[in-house]
Amino acid sequence: MRRTLTIIAAAVLFASLIGFTIATASAADNRWEIDIAPAYFLNGTGDANAAPPPGYIPIYNNPNPQITNNWRVDYGVTYHMNKKWTLAYTHSNLDFSIGRVLSLGNYAYGKCSPATFTCLSLISGDIDDRTDQGTLTYAAGHGLSVDGYYSSHERTNVQALCLNQMNCPGPTGTELSNPSSINSNDWGVGVAYEFGPHTMFEPPMFKATFDVDYYPRPNNPVPCPGSAGNPGVTVGGVTTYTPGYQPACNSGGINGYVGSQTVYPYGLTMFPFADTHMVPGFIPFIGYSSAPVIFHAENTPEVYNITVFGLVKVLPHGLTLSYTYLKLQGRYSADTVPPPDVIRFAVSELKLNYALHF
Repeated sequence: MRRTLTIIAAAVLFASLIGFTIATASAADNRWEIDIAPAYFLNGTGDANAAPPPGYIPIYNNPNPQITNNWRVDYGVTYHMNKKWTLAYTHSNLDFSIGRVLSLGNYAYGKCSPATFTCLSLISGDIDDRTDQGTLTYAAGHGLSVDGYYSSHERTNVQALCLNQMNCPGPTGTELSNPSSINSNDWGVGVAYEFGPHTMFEPPMFKATFDVDYYPRPNNPVPCPGSAGNPGVTVGGVTTYTPGYQPACNSGGINGYVGSQTVYPYGLTMFPFADTHMVPGFIPFIGYSSAPVIFHAENTPEVYNITVFGLVKVLPHGLTLSYTYLKLQGRYSADTVPPPDVIRFAVSELKLNYALHF
């Protein structure tokens, strides 16, 4: 992938796009490419459904198994305008569960005492994300490519409750927009450089990426209604809050709210010289990304370290089979998860990609 988009979707697409590049190398004369890719997600977060330690109150703990073992379908379409310019649209999914969070409690007041049961143990349940992206790419030659893109990320579901998904269940079966949604939209430009010796497969050994992502957000620091900074005034049973733009308001997190902002993700992917002896015929790869992202309802960027590795098998008739293991480790920057906890998860994805060229 030529950039880190909304971080989650970018990482899980590594395997399918690597295989896609290899499988379509001989189809360069085709103008159109359509991809359909069923994917199976398997949760790998060790404590995603762990019992709370003594003195902690479990919250959002759904009695159903809170693990990520689900099917999703990715898809996309690519148009090769000529040998230099390419226009593409992709729709990708991620299904995961974050590790247990113990630092919620009364952190806003600087205390959390298990002895008095004021600390909470958060289990996220199954989380569903989707990312839609449009990309215009220019192949400059000599391993260098440049692209511009627009990306839209949405959290469509959190299994245990309406935590930070786009819509929440309302009365009589309706849905209500959630002001705490972590959805995001960004415009970006990216540079990718492939270098090093060519392997026995199509790509060179290394691929480095650097991006500039711009997140347009209202410059309005008014605290969210109901937060400590905007508790509201109740008269005659009616509470009135200080007005502010929703959902991008100051949620009272560990940092102050910032409006529109630019972040700079980067990454490096490596391919071996030959296929692995452990699984003959498969193309292994490993990658690392440093990826900040800014969600609508959070004050400042969340910054993640992503490690990803996997195997790709190119099959006949436009089919590509891939396995990807992704490990995400946040830094102490998220508004909603205060230190010492960080957002973290691990997930495996098994994907079968079918590419139609015409």
